[in-house]
Amino acid sequence: MLTKLLRKETPTPPTPAPAPVEHPKEPAPGKPIYLISMAGYPNYGDELITLRWLQYLATTHPTTDVWLDVREPGHAASLFTYAHPKLHITNTLFRAVHEHLQGDLRTPADKVRELSTPNYDLGIIDLLEAGTLHLLGGGYINSLWPENQLLVEAMRAARSISGARLFATGQGLIPRSDETFEDFDHVSVRDLPSAEALSIEVGLDDALLLPPGQAAPSATQSGHPEELYLCIQNDALTPGAHEAMLTFARAQIEHFGIPKERTYYVEAIPGNDYVGYDALRDLVADDGFIPFSRFWRENFAYGPHQIWITSRFHHHLTGALHGARGIALNGQPGYYDVKHQSVLNLGSSWKLVSPLSDPQNPHDLTELTNPRSFIHHIRAKRQEAQKLYPSNPL
Repeated sequence: MLTKLLRKETPTPPTPAPAPVEHPKEPAPGKPIYLISMAGYPNYGDELITLRWLQYLATTHPTTDVWLDVREPGHAASLFTYAHPKLHITNTLFRAVHEHLQGDLRTPADKVRELSTPNYDLGIIDLLEAGTLHLLGGGYINSLWPENQLLVEAMRAARSISGARLFATGQGLIPRSDETFEDFDHVSVRDLPSAEALSIEVGLDDALLLPPGQAAPSATQSGHPEELYLCIQNDALTPGAHEAMLTFARAQIEHFGIPKERTYYVEAIPGNDYVGYDALRDLVADDGFIPFSRFWRENFAYGPHQIWITSRFHHHLTGALHGARGIALNGQPGYYDVKHQSVLNLGSSWKLVSPLSDPQNPHDLTELTNPRSFIHHIRAKRQEAQKLYPSNPL
């Protein structure tokens, strides 16, 4: 145990950080796994990524303590309570980031190295007792949110003391910051520009880590009547993009001609996405608004009978994974077009439209092509997980 590292609460001069130690290449038996994630906001994509890793570890490492460090542990407790039998939820690193941004001169890495802050010490001890520190995927280590670099620096500080392995998976690094992850034991990225920036092979988004034993979804066209699903976000956009996307979506919905009774609006971020619904509600079924809480708890079923118009990356990814056709909207060039293009490169066959910079006429339903099978991508993601957390072969 690392409790002995606690110091008395009397002021002491800062001490230099210990020299880095040789960290093990295989996990120490019984050592906790520490996940760092943007989940808990909530945002469907971040929640789905986190759920996938928790489900995987629940199958392969059910007796290992798993710590999940997030911004909003209260929300995360509701989202993931039953995802892993030995799950513990905290906000140690995210709280340290927040307080540093609010004026605390000590960075999260300082707090990890000094271990002399009574209201952080217990959480930091949990961090230092972990055998693996794993930064889960998403597009948040980049120049749009430079403060998130503090998370990576804290991981390195912890490794210099504990010798933990450092992982980063499914990362989206565009627009680029100067982070290279070159000293990490494992790094994977989900899009081609990120891979080119690090001179590594392109990898896969973490949401493709389907639970072990779960069969790949079938992309075969179903006999159900076509249904239309919408989600137009109101956050992280280029000025004017929201209005442009709504204008395009309205024209596209009317052009498709799918009855209002079979048109639905799916919320990915509570509140942020409601603005889009409010603007389009005259085209949506009277009971067609699906709030995030219901979408998450009721395990929404994607399917090949669905047509999507959405700006949300993970609606595009998961919809295409299950055979849905659709149109992906780019609301921020240099960020969302990179994300959506990564799914197109996997074989989604969706149309990618940038209504603000490249207005287009509506597309006919016959122009929308069925996605290719994602089975090879699912297998590759499982192989990556198996490499990081060895267990019985899948």
